[in-house]
Amino acid sequence: MSKDCPIKGKAIYLDCIECEEKECKKSTQYDQIIIGIDQSYKRTGVTVIVDSKIKIIRSKDLSKYKSKSDCRRALRNFLDGLLRSIIRKTKNITCIIERIRLRSQGFININYIKSIGALNAMIVDLMSEYDVPVYSVDTRCWKATVIGTSKPESNSFGVPEEKWPTVKWVCNQGFKSSILLTISTRKTKGTFTRKGKKYMFDNDAADSCGIAMFGVIGDKDKLELET
Repeated sequence: MSKDCPIKGKAIYLDCIECEEKECKKSTQYDQIIIGIDQSYKRTGVTVIVDSKIKIIRSKDLSKYKSKSDCRRALRNFLDGLLRSIIRKTKNITCIIERIRLRSQGFININYIKSIGALNAMIVDLMSEYDVPVYSVDTRCWKATVIGTSKPESNSFGVPEEKWPTVKWVCNQGFKSSILLTISTRKTKGTFTRKGKKYMFDNDAADSCGIAMFGVIGDKDKLELET
């Protein structure tokens, strides 16, 4: 008689006694994993928080792809690889993405809404394959809760002023090296130089960390389930 798999929650083993002994007990290591995603077609930031502690902050550069379809395909492969590496580590995984802004600078940008909506749908569909629920959080909400402010702040590193408070917060958490990119091109916007080398802060990765941390310290009632 089939039995529900304690990892996937589906009856995929005819007899999972062996699985329970050799897989689940050894590899289910954590109580909760939260994946935070700051989605964008240029660079998407991804953070993994394990049992309330930041473990991974990284991003996927999508700027080299020619079409939005290629971007979504590349990001899907990136996230799929991440999910495969953590899916057996816990029975409780949650994904949080940034909610679509319906208005930007007072205007409704239909093209933006449609393109980000397609990106969000890809993320939701992929996560559903692993039984991972996806929630969204408002930008100002997670910034006010996690960073303590959503107000812009000037800086000497070329980081956009509205992004700097979050970048500074991530650096203060001890993850400066995770969001510091070495630049070898002629790019100058958003960069700074130290000891003859050019760098820039990855504000997309930084934002994903703030989004993920909202799942730890934020008001769960402020999250909306994406389907």
